[in-house]
Amino acid sequence: MIITRTPYRVSLFGGGTDHPNWYKTHGGAVLSFTIDKYSYLNVRVLPPFFNHKYRISYSKIEEVKTLSEIKHPAVREAFVKYAQGKHLELHHHGDLPARSGVGSSSAFSVGIINALLALNEKKVTAIELAKLAIEFEQVDLAENVGSQDQIACALGGMNFINFGPQNYWDAEPVILSDSYVQEIEKRIILIYSGIERVSSNVTRYLLDNIDLKVAEMKRTQQLAEECKNIFLTEGDLSIIGPMLIESWELKRKSNPAAVNSNLENFFMKGLNAGASGGKILGAGGGGFFLFWVEPENITKFKNSMSSHIVIPIRITKTGSTRVL
Repeated sequence: MIITRTPYRVSLFGGGTDHPNWYKTHGGAVLSFTIDKYSYLNVRVLPPFFNHKYRISYSKIEEVKTLSEIKHPAVREAFVKYAQGKHLELHHHGDLPARSGVGSSSAFSVGIINALLALNEKKVTAIELAKLAIEFEQVDLAENVGSQDQIACALGGMNFINFGPQNYWDAEPVILSDSYVQEIEKRIILIYSGIERVSSNVTRYLLDNIDLKVAEMKRTQQLAEECKNIFLTEGDLSIIGPMLIESWELKRKSNPAAVNSNLENFFMKGLNAGASGGKILGAGGGGFFLFWVEPENITKFKNSMSSHIVIPIRITKTGSTRVL
């Protein structure tokens, strides 16, 4: 049996500029970090005692005899590409819900590729794993997704990721002192909106007439660069909150599907509760909010938002790993 553990991620700045429809021509940049919440996958060769040849357990349970009968598209295509000739059982467990803006789909893709390669006794580097996952989601699954999540989930840690020209990308680790990381962690809070969405459906509205959104997209990239410089110099963290508010406004301008009235009300509730900034994670449309709250306002904020699911998080250093 192979068990992989793959972290979810928080994209702080630059989201949207990691889509190939944009960065192949214009370039892009994202600042993100992985968190201590994970997607777990265990895979084993199925013993020959069952009527079914494949058993897949996630939010549903599938027991089928042929690959073509598997309904979960990522599982089906991963088995076809990386496990031909093997009859398999797969179980998935996630610390956070799917379709919630924390890169869960890419964590799943990275994790299943990692597991199936291990099952075939093949070793790859984290960068190679990221490249395989990008190809898998964008080509094999034909998903309308960017390229940042696969990189973040495979590599782990905090990274500044440059994109373009064409298919080029490079991940620069952002190395910080433990004490500064702790100061960041004091200020970041995840809150679940309770709204599920399919990121590729939201992203297509961003891509509509994307060449008319150059100013918003370029500024989004600049915010990622500015945040990287603040972090690398261990600068004033109180600047980040207002930067997140600006990022929220840019997302709202560039993608009408990313922010609706319910999310706008949720965002304002967080600011009124004491947050100095915040954003909807991922493509938007639902899922998790990240709020930036200065330490002196943490108690007030948590009390005011206590009717919602509040998730404390920490920044992690490791990407997708085999734990068994």
